[in-house]
Amino acid sequence: MPQVSVRCTVDNCYFWAQENFCHAESILITTDQASSQYPESVDSRDTAMIVSQIGETPAESCQETACKTFSRK
Repeated sequence: MPQVSVRCTVDNCYFWAQENFCHAESILITTDQASSQYPESVDSRDTAMIVSQIGETPAESCQETACKTFSRK
């Protein structure tokens, strides 16, 4: 799996680090519609299970997507 640098400006997230980097072990992004079925923040251990339940969730724009990795500091 490729190593990806994720930038984030949400500085009140637990995974936020200096220079706007995300230090989460894994990141779950899904559509707003699918994300409403799950808690606001998802533990990285639950990501695989959720992905298998949701399947594919096409979006028409970035406004229809949600980061479920967010965890408030």
